[in-house]
Amino acid sequence: MRTLQDTKPIWHALIWIGLYILAVNLGDNVGAMLDFPELTSLVLVAVSAVLIVYLWGGGRLSFYGIRLVQARTLPLTLFYVPLFAIAFLQYSKGFALNLDLHTIGFTLLLVAAVGFIEELLFRGFLLQALRTRGSLTRAIIISGVTFGIGHLVNLLRGYSLTEQALQLVAAVLIGIALAYCVVLTGSIMPGIAFHILFNLSGTITAHSVLGDSVTVGIIAIAMIPYILFLRHSLTKTGAAVVTDTASTAVA
Repeated sequence: MRTLQDTKPIWHALIWIGLYILAVNLGDNVGAMLDFPELTSLVLVAVSAVLIVYLWGGGRLSFYGIRLVQARTLPLTLFYVPLFAIAFLQYSKGFALNLDLHTIGFTLLLVAAVGFIEELLFRGFLLQALRTRGSLTRAIIISGVTFGIGHLVNLLRGYSLTEQALQLVAAVLIGIALAYCVVLTGSIMPGIAFHILFNLSGTITAHSVLGDSVTVGIIAIAMIPYILFLRHSLTKTGAAVVTDTASTAVA
């Protein structure tokens, strides 16, 4: 796997994405057999630990954006503000009725692990790999679309087609926006924080087709001009140098 990082980075990213999907479904299925649905949370925490050790051993944590935002790009983290705003939008639907300390505890474990893993795989592994094979804009769009398509696996988790379609639209738009923000700041850490907060609000709030449709509609209306703004900002600041430098240092 370490060799693939340099020779076939896209395959390296796709293999890890496949392993992640496998881990989610393994946790879900075995958890259902054991009547312990929370098993997926523990499995993904273990996967997160494996990824950290894997990258730390190869000296690649910083290369894939697992680092604090540098002082020179710290002001650019303000570009994340609209994303954090939509993370709290879902609370307008009200809280789910079946919440207790046990549920909330395992939910926090799950969203933390998912947020870390997905940001690393899609905005770390995949985005960096695509940047070595084409234009930056192409890499950002493909990584965002792939992120959205990756959510189709939720059909196996009992999601309806309507729920899945709504999630797909939101995931693609948010994925593209996050990719722009990562390129601007050179770090996936703010994206991980957003991802955790967004998934948490989506998990512990009430769900209905109407409510979710309205939420996705608002997200789409906000995300499209936001993405265009991020594209303009990236062109203006030239902040892509932050990660371009890291890419050439390792290549």
